[in-house]
Amino acid sequence: MRPTGSVRAVLAHREFRGLWISATVSTVGDQLAVVALSLLVYARTQSAAWTATSYALTMLPTLVSGPLLAWLADRYPRRAVMVCCAWAQAALMAVMALPDLPLPLMIVLLVAVQMIASPFLAAQEATLPLALPARDYDHGVALFGSSADIAQMVGLASAGLVVTAAGPHTALAVNAATFVLVAVLVQVTCVARPAADPSRAARAGAPEGGDRAGAPGAVPGDGGAARTSALAVILGSPLLRSTLGLRLLAGFAMVPEGLAVPLADRLGTPWAAGLLLAVEPAGNVLGVLLLYRLVRDDRARERLVGPLAVVSLAPLIGFALHPNLPVTLVLLLVAAMAGAYHTPARAVWGRSVPDAYRGRAHGIARTALRASQGGGMAVGGGAAQLAGSVTTALAGAGVLGVLLAWYGALSWRRLHRMANTGTSA
Repeated sequence: MRPTGSVRAVLAHREFRGLWISATVSTVGDQLAVVALSLLVYARTQSAAWTATSYALTMLPTLVSGPLLAWLADRYPRRAVMVCCAWAQAALMAVMALPDLPLPLMIVLLVAVQMIASPFLAAQEATLPLALPARDYDHGVALFGSSADIAQMVGLASAGLVVTAAGPHTALAVNAATFVLVAVLVQVTCVARPAADPSRAARAGAPEGGDRAGAPGAVPGDGGAARTSALAVILGSPLLRSTLGLRLLAGFAMVPEGLAVPLADRLGTPWAAGLLLAVEPAGNVLGVLLLYRLVRDDRARERLVGPLAVVSLAPLIGFALHPNLPVTLVLLLVAAMAGAYHTPARAVWGRSVPDAYRGRAHGIARTALRASQGGGMAVGGGAAQLAGSVTTALAGAGVLGVLLAWYGALSWRRLHRMANTGTSA
C-alpha cells in the first residue's frame, strides 16, 4: 500500500469502500466457517481423512466453477450477480448452521457455497476498475489484496478461540450473517450498470477495452466480441500471457507451505509449523506496503514485476544448505516480500482485459492460479518423498522456479521496451 493519503483517496470512493468492507468481512467469516466445519467433522467422525477432505473441499470447487460460472459476471449486471450470489450463500450457510444436519448434506452445501463464490468474485474483480478512477486503481488493488491477507491471518488466528467459545454451529451462523451484510453493502454502495455482454457491446459497436493508454501489449476493444472467447483474448495478448505466466509461478512459491509440517519436523521444532505458514501472508503484506511506499509511480512498479518474480523464488535455492530455523524464516520472509509483485501484476491484468471479458478472464486466471498452487504443493510433496529430503525438494523448486521466472522477466521487460518505442509485439 502507498502512504496513508493514498489509502484515504481510494476509500473516499463509496463504491470501492463498499466492495472493500464486504470482501474483508467475508474473508474473516470464511475463516471462522472453515475452522468450525473442520472441528465439527472431526467431532462427528474422529477421522483425520474426513477432516482433511472437508478442508480440501473449500478450495477444489474453484477448479470447476471458475471456468463454468464466471461468465455470469459478464452476461448479467454485476451488482445483481454479486447480490444474488451473496444471498444464496447466506441461505446455504444458514442451513449448514442447523444442529444435527447430516454430514454428507453439509459437505454438499459447502461445495455449493464455494461454487457460488466464483461468479461473485468474478463480478467483484470486474467491478474494481470501474469503481475507481485510473489514478487510484493500482492503490485500490494493493489495499484490496493486503486487506485480504490481513483478514485471513486475523480470521485464522481468532477462529479457534471463537469456535471453541461459541460452538461450531454459532460460527457457521455468523458466517451466514456476513454474507447478508455483503449482499446489503453491495446493493447499497455499488452502481447499477448494464451487463457487459460481449454480444450487446458488439451490436452497439462500442469499444470495450478499459486499458490505460500505452500499456504494453494492451488489448484493444474488440468489435467482434460476440465471436471471441475470453481464453482467446488472453492468449491473443502478449501482455496478458506474460502476466498470467508470471502469476502462475506462485505454484513454486507454495511448495514451502505444503511442506511446512515436515520442514518444521526436520528442524526439530514441530511447534514452528504454524509460524512457517504465517510467514507468507505476513511477508506479502509487508512487501506490498514497502513496494507502494517506496515506488510511487505505477509504471515503475510494473517494471519491477519481472525482477521481483525472480527474487520471490531465489531464496528457496538457499535450502540446499539445510538452514536452521532463524535462517529458514529469513529466507521465507524475503521470498514472501518479493511476492508482492503479484499486486501490480494483478492491477495490470484488471486494467488490460476488456470490460466485456473481465468476469470470464478472472475465472480462468483464478482457476489456473489455484491449480498451480495446489499442483505445486502436491508435486513438492512427491519430490520430497522421492528425494528423501524436504530441503532438497525446496531447493529444486527454487532452481526450476528461478529459471522460469527469469524467462518470464525477460518477456515482461521486452513488452515494456516495445511500449516505450511504440512497436508492437
